[in-house]
Amino acid sequence: MNTHKQLAIWITFFLIGVFALEIPPEYQLKCRLCNNALELRDCTKQEICDNRTEECYMEQVITDAFTIQYRGGCKSSTHCNGGTAVATGKRDEGIVCSQCCGYANDCNSRLCGIRQGNITASQCYFCDDSKSDQASVSRPEDCITFTNCDTDQVCSAHDEYHPGSHMTYRYGCMNKAICKTLTRVLFRDMEHCLNRTSLECNHESVMCDVCCGDTGCNYGACKEIKERLFRLYKSGHYNMTTLQTT
Repeated sequence: MNTHKQLAIWITFFLIGVFALEIPPEYQLKCRLCNNALELRDCTKQEICDNRTEECYMEQVITDAFTIQYRGGCKSSTHCNGGTAVATGKRDEGIVCSQCCGYANDCNSRLCGIRQGNITASQCYFCDDSKSDQASVSRPEDCITFTNCDTDQVCSAHDEYHPGSHMTYRYGCMNKAICKTLTRVLFRDMEHCLNRTSLECNHESVMCDVCCGDTGCNYGACKEIKERLFRLYKSGHYNMTTLQTT
């Protein structure tokens, strides 16, 4: 990666971080950020918006070369009406679809029929000191970068406590076969500890690893993710072959 590209990336994260700090957490809405993307896999960042005044949006555009591209991010709520973006001034003739949403983080990732790309692979949150444009984070919600995992990989999350400093959260991809083994052992241990109060079962390691197969499923703290997956598993809504919600 050249120096100019690295500088641009860090400036982007700095500006997003500064703006996000001005928005109270309860009013933060994460929207998929797309800039002339061909499909969702090209949208590898999220924009943090203020849900009091903004919504997520996605636009489908036909270019002069007759290709379909997508633009998305945050849009003022005054420019959105019942889920449809309202044109202001002279409308871009290339826009064939423009939609808004504000009901959940990343809700615009399925608006305007944006292509989902390779459905056999996972798009996962990606914050890792050694590999990602965005390093491991001190708060799960600070991770706003995605990566497209290989077809034999799924999403992963790792929590680690460093003596003398805060907990850090790392996100990325994991081999699917390894994840299946890890998940079987994890659910077996959690099943064993149901309704038990022994010190052995109450003990939580300062490290945590978890993985899952749905797109973006590795959002949050590792311990919260494994509790959510275990509840799905116990209710019959988690496929241990695909590692996906059913």
